[in-house]
Amino acid sequence: MLAAIAAARDAARGHEAVCVSHQLPIWIARRTVEDARLWHHPSRRQCALASLTSFTYRGDEIVSLGYCEPAGQAGSAPDGPGA
Repeated sequence: MLAAIAAARDAARGHEAVCVSHQLPIWIARRTVEDARLWHHPSRRQCALASLTSFTYRGDEIVSLGYCEPAGQAGSAPDGPGA
């Protein structure tokens, strides 16, 4: 996954690139960048449905990670009766 992210970075140098993936490849890339062990409890992943994980580069080095859920908690149960 990091190779795909780097290829997107190279192709879009000076601009932004978007890569679409499933949860596990994104989570593995994030854990690798954070220098965190890959084994973890899957229910504790910060990688919800319709979430965005951002890798920001300075040159060829990843300098920050970002995470947001622009659609809110997608897939959560609605509140209240009849909702």
